[in-house]
Amino acid sequence: MKKVCSFWLAFLCTIIAYSQCNDYYVLEQGTEWTYENFGKNGKTSGKNQQKVTAYEKIGNGYKATINSVIFSDKGKKLMEGDLEMTCQNGVMIMDMRKFIPEEQQKAFSSYEMKMESENLELPSKLSAGQTLKNGSITMTATGSPIPMNMSVQITDRKVVGKETITTPAGTFDCYKITSKSTTQSKMGVSMSFEFATTEWIAEKVGMVKSESFDKNGKSAGYTLLVSRK
Repeated sequence: MKKVCSFWLAFLCTIIAYSQCNDYYVLEQGTEWTYENFGKNGKTSGKNQQKVTAYEKIGNGYKATINSVIFSDKGKKLMEGDLEMTCQNGVMIMDMRKFIPEEQQKAFSSYEMKMESENLELPSKLSAGQTLKNGSITMTATGSPIPMNMSVQITDRKVVGKETITTPAGTFDCYKITSKSTTQSKMGVSMSFEFATTEWIAEKVGMVKSESFDKNGKSAGYTLLVSRK
């Protein structure tokens, strides 16, 4: 569960956005980029390939559909899905629904579902010391024989400074953003996961690197940008 939520957090923050809407991202129909995932031991654990498959200008921004495919370290396709993104008046709006894994949504699908969310946002301008808006989502099933609910909260989002990051895609001057995530799930048995995430975001590039940490501060794995077209 923690790995899935961490992936979606990374994925949501890697989306390439339209330069006239948000300074840190550039988007065009057909834009492609690839990220390589590494485990806590530093060994590769697979790749994420993403592509802009639909793009529509709206008012002072756009709506876009990004297709994402996750591969194992052996090249086997593990997961594929689409994410709808919106940018308005310079602010990237990140749909929190994708923090709920598809298998969990399917488990809830036999019953009436209720979702309440506060989407994440990324402004057009970043600066050291800046606090960013938190995000949350709660999904509850009614009419089920056992209590079924799941929630994800992303808090303490802060721009802590700037760093230069080098990956196979190049060397980038990045803003460093930290956050904390809590996932709680109850499907008969209650479970809770907590982890922290650090992201490095470069102007006109998007996310260059993302790393997650367990509650003891130890790295649980990281993701690097390896190519972009």
